[in-house]
Amino acid sequence: MTLPFRLALFIFALLTGFATSYSVFADDVYDRLDGTGPSHRRVDVIEWDGNLEVHVYPKASTAGLGAKLDDRVGGKKVMVLAYRFKAQTGTLVRRAILGIPFQSKLKAFIDPTEPEFDKLALSNQDLPAPWQPYHLDTAPKQWYPDGDERNDADPALTPVLGNTKPSDTGRIPASVDPNQ
Repeated sequence: MTLPFRLALFIFALLTGFATSYSVFADDVYDRLDGTGPSHRRVDVIEWDGNLEVHVYPKASTAGLGAKLDDRVGGKKVMVLAYRFKAQTGTLVRRAILGIPFQSKLKAFIDPTEPEFDKLALSNQDLPAPWQPYHLDTAPKQWYPDGDERNDADPALTPVLGNTKPSDTGRIPASVDPNQ
């Protein structure tokens, strides 16, 4: 009696697991830009010597690049990058956390001598040959990738992690005497 019941539970668990995983992930089309997503592009973002270098694989697949510096939170800078690929409509917006000091006045360069990928760089300084000036696309209007609920928020709000307002739980810190 217990064997058929356990077998039925196991089959039920398998079926509901497949149905749940299909329904949850069926519309998930976020392109991680690792070469396996819908764009079939791989993008590597590298910091070096005060510059931000962007490698787009395969070669000659970049139609444009837009960028803007998100320095709305003091001390935390993020580069917002808008990738435009050939044979694709629209742009993909991604964020790159910066560990290097950047000013909002960006200069863009491309290295046409790289044979394997599109090699672009963002800098606050001029780069020597073989780097050539590159015209950036218009900076993206959004601050976050498509589908992020923060894109619909008031742009005057400072982005924060977690709640935007502290919640009043009625708790008193241990350092305060509750009898006062």
